[in-house]
Order: sequence, then structure tokens, then C-alpha cells
Amino acid sequence: MKEEPAALNPTRFARMARGDTAGLIAIAGDYFKETRRLMPAWLAMLEAGDFGRLREELHRCKGGAAIFGLDRLAAMIMDYETPRVLETRGFDVEAFEQELRAAECAVSRMMESVV
Repeated sequence: MKEEPAALNPTRFARMARGDTAGLIAIAGDYFKETRRLMPAWLAMLEAGDFGRLREELHRCKGGAAIFGLDRLAAMIMDYETPRVLETRGFDVEAFEQELRAAECAVSRMMESVV
């Protein structure tokens, strides 16, 4: 049985921070805000059947998640990028939002360890 990845890979996050954890946490905050800003457009793409463009948008979002070590979020997005997943299963915005919140909380806990 495959183990589910953690919401945050602290080793990868620390490596990307290069000693400026607070700075990377601030950048991660921008990532979360931007992702939420884009989500309504993603839903519109889904409703319009613009699956190719939606997959491109999700791919960029996955890249950001991977940079910050948000392993579970990146894995979720990777699943949606799989050909025909969006067309057959759709995009579960509630599950995505829940995972985005979990990632945000994990990053916030990193801030507590910095302060």
C-alpha cells in the first residue's frame, strides 16, 4: 500500500528557503492567495470544457506546490493533469480547497518554529 505524502515536506521547504524561512513563508502566502484568485477561472474552464487550458493552469499550480514542498497538493494536482481525469471525474473544488488549507496550515506551523 502506497503511503500518502505529507501536506508539507519540511526538508524541501528548508532547502528552498536557503536560510530565509520567513521570506519563503511570505512567498508561499502569495502562492496561496494567487491560487485562490485563479480558482474561479479554473471552474469556468471546466464548465466550458476547456480541459487543455485547465490542465496547463493546474500544471503551473503543481510546479509552485512542488517548489514549496507541498507534496500532497502536488500529488492531487498531478492526478487532475492525467489525460481524461478532468473530463471523466471533473475537478473537486472542495477537496482541492481542503488540501490547499492543509498546506497553508503546514506552512503556518513552519512560521511558528521561526518566530
